[in-house]
Amino acid sequence: MRLRTAQTVLCAALLAVITANSRAEKPSPQPSALAVTAGDSKGTNGSTPLAAPATAVRRGNWLIEETENFSICRPVNYRYEADTGATLEKARGELQEAWLPKNAAAGWRPKCQIVLHATSAGYLQAVGRGAEATTGSALVDFDKGRISARKIDIRGDRPDWFAAALTHELTHVVLADRFIAVAIPHWADEGMAILADTQAKRGRHAVDLHAALGTGAEFRLAELLTLAGYPQPRRMGAFYGQSASLVDYLTTIGTREQLVAMVERATSHGYDVALREIYAVESVRHLERDWRNHVAATKAAAAKKAAAEKEKEALAAEPPMAKTAAAAKVVPVAAEPVGSAAME
Repeated sequence: MRLRTAQTVLCAALLAVITANSRAEKPSPQPSALAVTAGDSKGTNGSTPLAAPATAVRRGNWLIEETENFSICRPVNYRYEADTGATLEKARGELQEAWLPKNAAAGWRPKCQIVLHATSAGYLQAVGRGAEATTGSALVDFDKGRISARKIDIRGDRPDWFAAALTHELTHVVLADRFIAVAIPHWADEGMAILADTQAKRGRHAVDLHAALGTGAEFRLAELLTLAGYPQPRRMGAFYGQSASLVDYLTTIGTREQLVAMVERATSHGYDVALREIYAVESVRHLERDWRNHVAATKAAAAKKAAAEKEKEALAAEPPMAKTAAAAKVVPVAAEPVGSAAME
């Protein structure tokens, strides 16, 4: 889930909590890492706490670990892998290299604050209502043509939080470096982030896409590409599934860097111009035709592969006697007679 805001009620509420915490605990230069609730800070994930990394500093019930580009905040009694900071830095570098290779050497100032919430209640209080079904949420704030804040809230009570949410949310933060003057379209932002998700999660989006296509509930590309906000809840499955599929298709006919360039160009010159310049695709209408053909072909190939695997599994599961009986039904070719019979 992506939250992009400038002056919003949510941002104001977070700042109020940050200010209160900073006065009470005199935090480090990254105070908004402490924008969490007292109830959350007392919770644990039921595991024995590990030793804090050497770079971690305690602030009340929280430990804050600083890396080159991140400020990681977690409850003191929260079980935490000691190499998470290094893993985050590695993931950030890989995402930058994939999407924004020209920005790969640029460090983040301000750093990105990662807040691991030990309870779902603490997470929801931080990110707001409507996030009950999410595991992570990214916030990027802008001020006078620059990024003034980067923050990712994560439900740390989920054992798979890194793979399930963090790399997805981190993709949003990485892409924001390129889209400061103008906001990245929602379809591109979410579709690109989904490429960082697990195969199981991407598979669920594919199921939603095919369900929408089967009932005619999908978006026309002209509508999807120009959505000003997120769609109504009843169409969210189609939105995410279609956004993921379109991004996947565009990265098969070009590079990820080309996709970013196309989206950026489209914000100022329109999609028809951007598609012609980057992909030599004549228009959005032609892209829709090609994309639908790609979806149909991919679905057919997947069905064929699944059928072949099912048949292979069925053969492997047959009992030995069944295989012997099947072999016995084969009629052997009669051998040529030899000796005196061959003379007849």
